Amino acid sequence: MISIKNYTKELKGQTILKDVNLELDDGKCYGFVGYNGCGKTMLLRAVCGYIKADEGCVEVDGSSMQTNYIPDAGIILGEPQFIGGYTGMENLELLASVRKLIGKDEIEDCLKEIGLFEQRNKMYKKYSLGMKQKLRIVQAFMENPKYLILDEPFNALDKKSVAIVEQMIEREKAKGKTILLTSHDERNINKLCDIVYEMEEGSIVYE
Repeated sequence: MISIKNYTKELKGQTILKDVNLELDDGKCYGFVGYNGCGKTMLLRAVCGYIKADEGCVEVDGSSMQTNYIPDAGIILGEPQFIGGYTGMENLELLASVRKLIGKDEIEDCLKEIGLFEQRNKMYKKYSLGMKQKLRIVQAFMENPKYLILDEPFNALDKKSVAIVEQMIEREKAKGKTILLTSHDERNINKLCDIVYEMEEGSIVYE
């Protein structure tokens, strides 16, 4: 369970999150919508423990994100950070070596599902934008995490790939995973999310 309590954060004198209060239960997909700069991405960063509150807190399974990072999570946030001189597969194997939860077979299964298997041995620096986004999706899903924090996961994907990712999200939700999702396309949000929050100027203004 993710609990956000009276969360407020300022950066450079500007309030980017203001008194946010949410209780996010397991097994649901939560959508966050609003104009660029309204606080969606910063809220996801707060949940992950990437920023620290000035007031209030985020707790994940009872553990404060003031001193920890979110455990057991697949995350897509910000610009992709992969090694250009490594292949897609080498990048994923390097990431998998950190926790040692999965091996080559699990990585390849995820690559096949997203349609990137044939390009697995291509250098990342030669990937198109769509291929880079697919690699990000693989790294988020491949270790079967409890939480999925997905900021604009459909960016740069073609129609077929969007449908595949939607199916992946629906499958993980059926398994009882907790999913936080942003998307500029309301069709994705309306199709996938159980509850949608609209944000404005760092606050939740509508559920």
